[in-house]
Amino acid sequence: MPEARPPALARAGRLDRRRDLAGWLLTPLTTLVVAPVVAAALGIVVLVGGAFDRTPALCESALGDNRCEEVTLGMLGEHAVISAAVWLLLWLVPWWRGLRKLRILLAIIVCAVLVAAPIRMAS
Repeated sequence: MPEARPPALARAGRLDRRRDLAGWLLTPLTTLVVAPVVAAALGIVVLVGGAFDRTPALCESALGDNRCEEVTLGMLGEHAVISAAVWLLLWLVPWWRGLRKLRILLAIIVCAVLVAAPIRMAS
């Protein structure tokens, strides 16, 4: 009687190719919710505790032309575009279990890019 063997795990070298659909779906969706909330909370803390008696360092180069608003919106736009691009990259990473660390790293990068905007505004 032949022995019943468990099915071999789908591996390519050291990369585990088993499905991780829950992680593949939840990582980008959680990042989409958590990263803006963390950045907004930090922005509120910066607003509440900020010193409003001086011009932000971000606007130093634009003071002569009175373009601080344009510089600020440009910086916020850059952060939004970079975080959106990395967030979309999360969906391109395959749903293999071996790539879970990469998905988490990309999610942390998205959060860091969004959190960097209020930090740049505070300096």
